[in-house]
Amino acid sequence: MKRIFVLVGLSFLFFKPVFSQESKVSIEGELKKWHKVTFNFTGKELAEYGAENPFLDYRLNVTFKNKNKTYVVPGFYAADGNAGETSADKGNVWQVRFTPDAIGKWTYHVSFRKGKAIAISDDPKAGKAVQFDNISGDFSIEESDKSGRDFRGKGRLVYTDTGYLQFQETKDYFLKGGADSPESFLAYYEFDQTPASHKYEPHARDWKVGDPTWKNGKGKNIIGALNYLSSKEMNAVYFLTMNVQGDGKDVWPWNDINERYRFDCSKLDQWEIVFDHMDVLGLMLHIVTQETENELLLDIGQLGVQRKLYYRELIARFSHHLGITWNLGEENGPLHWTPKGQDDKDRKAMAKYIKTHDPYKNIVVLHSHADSDAQDLFLEPLLGYEYLDGPSMQTHDPKKVHNRIIRFVDASKKAERRWIVCQDEIGPADTGAKPDADDPEHNEIRAQVLWGNLMAGGAGVEWYFGYKYAHNDLKCEDWRSRDLLWDQTKHALDFFQRHVPFTKMRSADNLTDNPNDYVFAENGSTYVVYLPKVADTKINLYGFNYKFNVKWYNPRTGGNLQKGSVKTIKGGGVVSIGLPPSKDKDWVALITATKKIASTTKYDEDSVITLKALSNFEINKASEAVYYVDQGNDVLSIDASNKSLRNKFAGARTIFKGKSGLYKGVLTAMAENDGESVYKIKINGNNVSTLVNPSTKSSFSTVKHKLDLYLHKNDVIEILSKAVTNGKIPENDETAWSRGRWSSLILTPAGLEVVNKLKEVKPFLEKNGFLQVEAENFHDKTNNGVKCEWYIRSNNDDIPFSGDTIENHSTTASKGAYIEALPDTRVTHDDALIAGENFFPVPGTGGIVSYKVKITNPGIYYVWALAYSTGTEDNGLHVGVNDEWPESGARIQWCEGKDRWTWSSAQRVPENHCGTPQTITLNFEKVGDYVVSFSMREDGFEFDKWILTKDKSFIPE
Repeated sequence: MKRIFVLVGLSFLFFKPVFSQESKVSIEGELKKWHKVTFNFTGKELAEYGAENPFLDYRLNVTFKNKNKTYVVPGFYAADGNAGETSADKGNVWQVRFTPDAIGKWTYHVSFRKGKAIAISDDPKAGKAVQFDNISGDFSIEESDKSGRDFRGKGRLVYTDTGYLQFQETKDYFLKGGADSPESFLAYYEFDQTPASHKYEPHARDWKVGDPTWKNGKGKNIIGALNYLSSKEMNAVYFLTMNVQGDGKDVWPWNDINERYRFDCSKLDQWEIVFDHMDVLGLMLHIVTQETENELLLDIGQLGVQRKLYYRELIARFSHHLGITWNLGEENGPLHWTPKGQDDKDRKAMAKYIKTHDPYKNIVVLHSHADSDAQDLFLEPLLGYEYLDGPSMQTHDPKKVHNRIIRFVDASKKAERRWIVCQDEIGPADTGAKPDADDPEHNEIRAQVLWGNLMAGGAGVEWYFGYKYAHNDLKCEDWRSRDLLWDQTKHALDFFQRHVPFTKMRSADNLTDNPNDYVFAENGSTYVVYLPKVADTKINLYGFNYKFNVKWYNPRTGGNLQKGSVKTIKGGGVVSIGLPPSKDKDWVALITATKKIASTTKYDEDSVITLKALSNFEINKASEAVYYVDQGNDVLSIDASNKSLRNKFAGARTIFKGKSGLYKGVLTAMAENDGESVYKIKINGNNVSTLVNPSTKSSFSTVKHKLDLYLHKNDVIEILSKAVTNGKIPENDETAWSRGRWSSLILTPAGLEVVNKLKEVKPFLEKNGFLQVEAENFHDKTNNGVKCEWYIRSNNDDIPFSGDTIENHSTTASKGAYIEALPDTRVTHDDALIAGENFFPVPGTGGIVSYKVKITNPGIYYVWALAYSTGTEDNGLHVGVNDEWPESGARIQWCEGKDRWTWSSAQRVPENHCGTPQTITLNFEKVGDYVVSFSMREDGFEFDKWILTKDKSFIPE
């Protein structure tokens, strides 16, 4: 270890007499890339319980720079600088822990300021400069000399949009396997001021000479426990840093269980000794900051002084570690058994605060409830949120793990922020992962949870221990109680790391005919088929007319790949994969192409892709019904005169050759007056959408069905349709049938649809932070695939609706015209509320009107809209920009001003259904053209004009 003392010249500080020529900083640690470097600053004597609060009323930040890299790293009060050994609660030392990620010269510059609650202030000029403020210096960093499991040889684990973490140095991807129990891992009897919940005596034998301890040999057992877990090649440990009022009530960072503003320097230094060793052992720190029982403990759940201070201290002391997951909280959110909890606003505020204040941007996740409905309730609003990297999944029923992981992997792709989805807790709560003595083979959880997660595109597992069994979640003393489970976890991780390009693969269970298996695929190149029970299984290799090798892996024993009943199979269609070396229990088939697949795409990355039924699709002759080519209508069609083909699906398929990503799809079909044909869209055999033609009085009418598709290169797209009759059109001695006709599938890369259409349109121009537009002057409108559309209303309008409820208010509208969402089927609160038909709670799902605008003064704009509301309904709207629908633009609400044109910029929220005034905003980050869009929330909505203004206090007349 190197310790460097730097004397700081003060010639530039003569005007600050509080500084002494004796001021100095000591730098300690190995000055190497990815190694912790600790800066010690000497100030005046303070104390944990002193009259001045060193944690809240002082703020130390140090800015580190190397070429184009800049990190602003928070520091912390460290008592005497050696509190882990001395248990000191007072002293004059402040510390900053920094992990450099580049070799060469680094500079540092210190900001040290004092002021009331300044620790949680982001204003760099807050308070006043004191003591060692403004000192600076430099130091040089060399390459790391570490290797093996040591994170210091691999670099920091960071988020990637593949759905997997990646080491910055080696570029290796990370799959997690580790311990979720005991959650009170830090309730260790040899930490200062800690209840003796855990002693880990069975792991005393795992401590090795040269391993760290504190205070003359303390800590051997907890260090030994980590040694054991690492020896099993696990790589993660889940633990709470605060469970006050929670299950264990034995872990907290403060210097008293009832304290919230002062921290225990010695205890936190002792934690740091353990965490440093975890870096060496290659064990991720999964830091869970609270649990459901105490999520309201700090600031009643909000992001206030207590919570910010808590997060700042954790970040300052521990964010430098190379494998960090910040977990916002276990089982977060209110349910029937925990009726009071944080809301979506709280969760987003926590995530944003941690992400924006952690200088290294370590990943942030949220632990879910165990119930599927609760998961959807709390996780869905967070999809696409830039400050959250994924869910920490808890699932009550192990059988549901696979499909729940798929659900959030796919949903996050469509939200255009791919989540890292780990399975961190399994139920039932009393069972979890049983000890080897109670479940010596772990067959069910191995199949359903471990392989269920990985084969769904999940990023790994941590094992929770149920409370009915020995060494459970709160009382686990010996990780050897699950020795065989660690082995089986290692075998799964080994297989994925050694044999498959998992970052390029996705779940594709329906490529086989086996309803019980899991399939993970990079189409045309690599397929993994997990068989929970051996059965003859056929895989669809349509479109890839070459040979594939087949080998087998034993998930119970690991080891090398093995030969099965067949060595190779021929692609191009449905073919048996053969059988493994034995029919006992579960096996994994690895199917790999014998030729390298070209990586080029057929289409430009940002182009609209039109796939025509007659020229780009191949008729699937193995379908229940078979298409014929209808050249006259340029469609594929079913010969419904053949009774054997009626009411059965015909299919046609193609291999997608575009860039992987989210697409806005339009299936162009042909509606017929004799029946409402049904269509299915399948990707790799999985049905992703079912569509039904609207009824029509015309013999033929074009219908455009809209859908969102996340596509990977080489996906098999299949479109199926069915001939049906509605019994309305007589024909011979029966009724006529529709023929399931369709002509094309058009795919537009997400975000480009409206922008592309309006590329040549002259925009409305914002001037001096203000823009007002008549609603009827839209540049584009779409019904977005729903039954409701925007119609222009004026004195001479001609709308295809009638009735007493459809009044015309154009005489009082601006410019004598407005637009209305029609038909209006929900006029009063007693009328049926039908989501997707007359109510669109999700922004962007109802009919849309769009306006191209030019922003010359970028920033946050308040959005006002002028509407006419007659009753309790028809008084909601959403606004978005460039096909994005931010929460800040959702649910514009009107309550006041009935029966007249009324302005609103209020957002409806659960606690205020009439809306919080002047809260609807859009953010325009830079000068340029944008497309502002309004989407329906309720049918019957009447919309006259809208305003953008940067002036928060502005209220339209």
